[in-house]
Amino acid sequence: MKGPDMAVLTHGVAQRLASVDAIDEAVAELRINGYTIIESGLPAGLIDRLKSGIDRIYQTQIDEFGDEQALASISDTDIARCTLAYDPDFLSVATAPNLMNLAARLLGNEFVLMQQNGIINRPDRQNYQVKWHRDLSYQHWTSSKTIAFNALLCVDEFTYENGASFVLPATHHIEAFPTDQFATRHEKQIAAPAGSFIVLDAMLYHRGGINVSNGVRRAVNHLIGLPFLAQQVNFESALESAGAAAPADPHVRKYLGFRWSPATSAKDWRKRRMPSQ
Repeated sequence: MKGPDMAVLTHGVAQRLASVDAIDEAVAELRINGYTIIESGLPAGLIDRLKSGIDRIYQTQIDEFGDEQALASISDTDIARCTLAYDPDFLSVATAPNLMNLAARLLGNEFVLMQQNGIINRPDRQNYQVKWHRDLSYQHWTSSKTIAFNALLCVDEFTYENGASFVLPATHHIEAFPTDQFATRHEKQIAAPAGSFIVLDAMLYHRGGINVSNGVRRAVNHLIGLPFLAQQVNFESALESAGAAAPADPHVRKYLGFRWSPATSAKDWRKRRMPSQ
């Protein structure tokens, strides 16, 4: 019998994935299975504040757009978009050290936050997230390396009753959606504690579950990818429009896409590359 500390014996193996710490193990699970769970390392008080924060931002966005029926007309109910532009707590979530460490090991030194959305799963209404999808929608191809991943912060505990996410393991390795029978036989529901990140390769097929509990289940989803991918929202403009201060940290600014947004002119492109920039 092999104990947990005994080395795994191999033959003819010239390359292995790194295994220094828990983040490396998470990277291995992501690369092979397409999903993993990591601790966020965020304080419990912050996680608790996010519950009211998501609800408050969603109501603000309802008011901005007119009413909730208007959001329903574009299948966008119960999603609070671009949350970090409304509340600095959400920037703290997007820059959680464990998440940044995972992103660097998975994607390399250059990566950008493509979107951050608060998600509300209520027991009394339908949610279009229950449909199988990739977070890079409409894409039917594979990559030998991860180009993007999504990190779903469990603000409330994810349980089988309140609609915890389902995944189809390893489907980020194939171009097409599998057969209905395969999806039914091999889907896996992921329960996870509040304060943890459920992390998926952006090309992994997944879906939300149906909330049959008596409570609301909230989460904050992040899509993080290589800089050649387009952001859902221009965070630089969103922060400016909201009257929120732009982060001073140059690494955070780059992560939010300040460096990667298209230049407005040849002069602007050159200015961005000056040493003082």
